[in-house]
Amino acid sequence: MFKKGDFVIYETAGVCQVTDISTVDIKGIAPDRLFYFLEPLHSKGSRLYIPVENHKSRMRPLLSQQEAGELISSAGDLGDLSVPDEKHREENYKEALKSCDCREWVKVINTLRHRKAERISRGKKLPSMDARYLKIAEECLYTELSLVLDLPEEKIQSLIQND
Repeated sequence: MFKKGDFVIYETAGVCQVTDISTVDIKGIAPDRLFYFLEPLHSKGSRLYIPVENHKSRMRPLLSQQEAGELISSAGDLGDLSVPDEKHREENYKEALKSCDCREWVKVINTLRHRKAERISRGKKLPSMDARYLKIAEECLYTELSLVLDLPEEKIQSLIQND
């Protein structure tokens, strides 16, 4: 169980802070059911209410400093996300992001960076859907690594790009 003040990763919201653990006064919800009140760092003012005993949601603690260092050193070796069917590309991105697995986030970033470079070389822009998922993956990854390693997000970005 997480505690008030903890930073956690929650699905595609990325890094969130647990601002409270309490019940909610909402019709249809048991009055004794506990919820995590999460505030996403990239969406100030937003609040998510996640049942403490929700086994469907994907939430995890932040990486350790050692895990973060290992991830940065291996980022280039992780390769691209497997996208077997272009028609279902978005589903692959969504599932990778919702996994809360940093290695999957790196694969999404690698995939979309390669796709962007390839399209630019042909005089085309990255489709807006791809740009949106690249931004989400980068925000999730860079924010977590920034907090864990106490480095600015820009430094994290350059470490990942220069792996």
